[in-house]
Amino acid sequence: MAKTQAAVSGKPMMYAAVFVGGAAGSILRELFALEIPGMPLLTSTFGINVVACFILGWLYAIRGRVHAHVLHLGAVGFCGGLSTFSSFAAELERIAETDGWSVIFPLAAEVICGLGAAILGEAIGRRRHSGERAE
Repeated sequence: MAKTQAAVSGKPMMYAAVFVGGAAGSILRELFALEIPGMPLLTSTFGINVVACFILGWLYAIRGRVHAHVLHLGAVGFCGGLSTFSSFAAELERIAETDGWSVIFPLAAEVICGLGAAILGEAIGRRRHSGERAE
């Protein structure tokens, strides 16, 4: 199947959007990680990951109303850079070293709150942008 000229010419913009969004999300995550103290029974990335889930839910709700590059910038780039599964997993490992069962609460809390934030973001996005049309 031959690629159209538009699809080929859009790839550099897609990559640029992911790059810029990822850089911004990663820098913001690092700034917040340095400023937010760790909470007992939770990982230090808990709040950051939940915020990223909320933004992803909102972007999912408006995906048909925005250009694909906005989704590359926001969802793939920014949220991908902002959230961090590797740090989450490393923090769970650190918690598990003290007591294997103590890892259950932060694991469950982050997954449940992340899903809840994504659902809330999606619901707000649908309600707020329900009358808008894609350009």
